[in-house]
Amino acid sequence: MKSIKLGNYEIKITEDVLVLLSKFKQIKRKQPESGGILLGQILNKTIYVTRISFPSKKDKSSRFSFWRNKDSAQIIIDYEFLNSNQKTIYIGEWHTHPEELPNPSGTDVKMINDQYEKNKLNEPFLIQYIQGTKGFYLALLEPDGINYVRVNNLEGP
Repeated sequence: MKSIKLGNYEIKITEDVLVLLSKFKQIKRKQPESGGILLGQILNKTIYVTRISFPSKKDKSSRFSFWRNKDSAQIIIDYEFLNSNQKTIYIGEWHTHPEELPNPSGTDVKMINDQYEKNKLNEPFLIQYIQGTKGFYLALLEPDGINYVRVNNLEGP
């Protein structure tokens, strides 16, 4: 489990989730971006990222962009919420970039801000995870701003 302190929370990403995310790395030259949603549970000030959704046939992607289908994601969110006794909730977004240590694009920043401002969230935060080829970018958006870190995964998935 990877544990990272950001803002007012500690984020713990399970090993299963890290392995799944690493399978979507854009290693091949023309491989398109992939993405989905992050799901998890919150206990006190600890966020557990325990599940992800996979790209759906209704999503759109290219080498340098990914657009998640909201309806497909909502079905997964509802299913996980109902089948976890209302404990597993939507906590953020993930996608890939074809770079070693990813940086969010202007589109990525706008997307996560729009999600935070326009959607009804269960918690006062939203996570953004961008998988690169050798590491990842993790951001936590809260009412008082955004905190982020880039992690180089030399020793694991």
